[in-house]
Amino acid sequence: MILNDLLLNKGIDPQTVLVFRHRHHEPQLNKVLPWLAAEQPEVFNAYQQTQGEKAEKAMSAASYVASFIGHAAGKALFIGLYSIGASRPLTRAEYRQVPAHIELEKFGARGFTADDPRSSVLWFDLAPTPFHAEWKGKLIVDWRLRGDRLRWQQPPRPMAELHSLGVRGE
Repeated sequence: MILNDLLLNKGIDPQTVLVFRHRHHEPQLNKVLPWLAAEQPEVFNAYQQTQGEKAEKAMSAASYVASFIGHAAGKALFIGLYSIGASRPLTRAEYRQVPAHIELEKFGARGFTADDPRSSVLWFDLAPTPFHAEWKGKLIVDWRLRGDRLRWQQPPRPMAELHSLGVRGE
């Protein structure tokens, strides 16, 4: 199964999709990302709504984010497909006042710190779509790509494979 085909079957152009595999360098946060996605989706969404400068530029040019969490070497856990709406700049002071960011700091997230040379970051309005929502936290994909972020390119890359011919937990 190829993710491009799944997107096309739902009328979504793969060229408009940016794919993230979230892996945080802070082990405590990395460990709770699946739990946040399942139990505190607004906090997980806040985690992905602000990004580094390169990802910001990529998000500004995309229509969707396909969100995955690093699961094991070469594997990622599907969280969902989010539509990218408007964005707005957040200063450091505004960033620090977002309740979800305060919650993320409890797990070791540092976020938008003074060592970032930018005066503001973009906060993207990401809204979950119904795209295979039944696979959230269950679909494990083969991540055969270098890096944690990509835009689909032709030819399609074989990426999504159902774990053990089904979904996790079944």
